[in-house]
Amino acid sequence: DIAGFLLSAEFIKRLIPKSQVFLLIADQHAWLANNFNQEKSKKIADNLEQIVKKIIANFNLAGWKVFWASQIFPDALPQSYEELEKRDVTHFFNQHNCGLKIGWSASMAENQHKTDESHFDQQLNIPIQSIFTKPGVTSNPKKPFESPYICTNPATRITVDKSSISKWRVNPAVKNHLNRITMLFEQLIETFPNKTPLEEKVKKIIEKIIC
Repeated sequence: DIAGFLLSAEFIKRLIPKSQVFLLIADQHAWLANNFNQEKSKKIADNLEQIVKKIIANFNLAGWKVFWASQIFPDALPQSYEELEKRDVTHFFNQHNCGLKIGWSASMAENQHKTDESHFDQQLNIPIQSIFTKPGVTSNPKKPFESPYICTNPATRITVDKSSISKWRVNPAVKNHLNRITMLFEQLIETFPNKTPLEEKVKKIIEKIIC
């Protein structure tokens, strides 16, 4: 899912001449808005950064920069999740001349969760455009969708590690979702031989990330 999320941003970047991607790891939102343990949150953020940087390097993605919210706003005080998100977007609009924000959305319905980016993007008061990708997909029918870059239960997701593909027991919805990601990978990064099974494609993408 995280590879698909980054590839979606890369796809848009290639449509806009001389554009760049500024990727924000919103680490401090965990303890400022949700009272999570700060040290544990930083360790999770560090792991996420390592995966992101491996994808950028091993997929040969040019024009990408990675930031941590806690490094940009070291003296930030507790606020609501929505206020922190609006602060972040406003910063990149003002300081980096960003005109397009790429996020994810589970639904445009009224019962959006506060971490669904379409929820707080509707509250922005700056002339920035938003594009939403689909969320990550799980094999848990009780919780079919999740953030593409957050995994609460690895048993229900295909994750970026060698052991993940060994538990290949995914339902049709997850297979369709993974198939779309592999198609984007082939369009932007490299192709696979004809008739390569989906499971093998996913395995090769994971291997390319962690090599």
